[in-house]
Amino acid sequence: MRDYSNMPVLDWQAAKAPQKAKAQILHQEPVILQMPDDFRIDIESDAFGCKREADSNILYDCDGGELLQQVAQHTHLEGLKTVAEACTRSSSRVDIDRERHRIIVHD
Repeated sequence: MRDYSNMPVLDWQAAKAPQKAKAQILHQEPVILQMPDDFRIDIESDAFGCKREADSNILYDCDGGELLQQVAQHTHLEGLKTVAEACTRSSSRVDIDRERHRIIVHD
């Protein structure tokens, strides 16, 4: 399992979080988006190329651009479209930690 301890964390509710995340992603730097406690991502573990961590509820190595576009449509969080576009441009992958309400963007 990937070690997330040294990755910067952005609070999704902070001012300009989508733009800050975009800048990190386009510089090929990882970032963790800490989403609100009521944020839910309901996708199948094999969708978007995701794999499931055997001993946890973490989906990893998902296609970041496609996954986040879909999530943006379902959650009506327009800022996620900005992040999705950055993921597409940088070919970033995404891990989803559903228990902790985190989106982890990496290489």
